[in-house]
Amino acid sequence: MKNFLTILFFIFVTSCVSNPEKSKSNKYLSAKDNDSLEIMIEKDIYNSVDLYPIPLSSQEAPSNIYNLPAPNQFFSSDNKNEVRLHRLGEIRWIYLSIEPSKSWPMLQEYIVGNDKYNLEKADPVSGEVTTKSFKRDGIDNKILFRVERGLQRESSEIFISHLVLKNNFWIKSANESDFITEVSTEFLEGMSSMGAVSGTSLIALNLNAKDKTEVFIDENGLSKIRLMVSFPRAWTATQRSLKIAKFNVIDFDRDSGSFFIDIKSSEGFFRTSRLNLKVLVKKISENESIISVAMEEMDLELAKEIISQINQVLS
Repeated sequence: MKNFLTILFFIFVTSCVSNPEKSKSNKYLSAKDNDSLEIMIEKDIYNSVDLYPIPLSSQEAPSNIYNLPAPNQFFSSDNKNEVRLHRLGEIRWIYLSIEPSKSWPMLQEYIVGNDKYNLEKADPVSGEVTTKSFKRDGIDNKILFRVERGLQRESSEIFISHLVLKNNFWIKSANESDFITEVSTEFLEGMSSMGAVSGTSLIALNLNAKDKTEVFIDENGLSKIRLMVSFPRAWTATQRSLKIAKFNVIDFDRDSGSFFIDIKSSEGFFRTSRLNLKVLVKKISENESIISVAMEEMDLELAKEIISQINQVLS
């Protein structure tokens, strides 16, 4: 009898354990409906504004209701520790493949270690570094360095200007070609000799955020690129980008800001045609330009792809 009761108790316990509804992970199987959401939150949910409504199955949803905006394109600089001297007309700048917050201490280190110049002022907000005045040809001179974020991500551009004292005002020298070339060359050699840099300046982190390129969509749904540079530089950068991206530029007109492009377009499985379109560079202000695409029959997807390829080279 004792053995029989033991077996019966074992069977009872086993049946309870094996019941899926009594398992902790399956508690939801025995869950019951609670009060309605309106009672729980004490609010009429039907009079609430639904910012993200789900359309009824019988209602035809707009074609673009679930189209999420594409994320911003980000491309990093391929070449590390690269230093180059660029020139566009009278404008000269040094390109470094590091962020401005890293080139900022390098610039100050160069000036402090240079026998010709002494550091007067360094403003991390504006990115400007000024040397103390020095005599040259009987005139007071200064060198102004300005650090900016480059067109490419994780890059810096350091612009060099020669200032002279005239009527108690520091102005940009009108005759600076030979001297500024000498200063730029020495600066290029000095920055190149510093080698790899791992440190960064916390007070100059704001310089990293001043992006010079931005892809945006206008009111007509057309993708464009905003460049925070002058028209001459935007034109040169676009010309270089089209060449690197291997677009077939058949002609260009700088006065109208137009590049004439010839590309192939698929019309079907066995048919292709050629499209003639234009890449336009338009001056908005002294330091702002817009790159866009124009064609006879606008194809938004094609224009978006062209802008994306140009932006990839720029960025």
